[in-house]
Amino acid sequence: MKLGDLTHRTGGTVWPGRWVESLGPGDASAVPEDGILEGLTRLGGRLLLRINVNGQRRTASLEWEPPPAVGDVESLLLASMGAAIRQLGRLDLPNRGERARPTP
Repeated sequence: MKLGDLTHRTGGTVWPGRWVESLGPGDASAVPEDGILEGLTRLGGRLLLRINVNGQRRTASLEWEPPPAVGDVESLLLASMGAAIRQLGRLDLPNRGERARPTP
């Protein structure tokens, strides 16, 4: 399974998350896929991703129906700080004990 294949209980994909705040009118051009992962915070069963899009630091919420466990996705993302969000969606989610690797 790839990170980009995570689904919500309603069946829709959840990657790369949804913005949790709005910068105001006219900010529709900033999309998470165009950003760089700068940090994350675990909040119960979801992750808050800090994403930099063209110098704007934004927060996106990522919540899905397990599996995989939140800790597994958190570990993958922590190991991928500084990576492009678009590329992260192509990473394979590891089985416990495996390391993630990009798909060619």
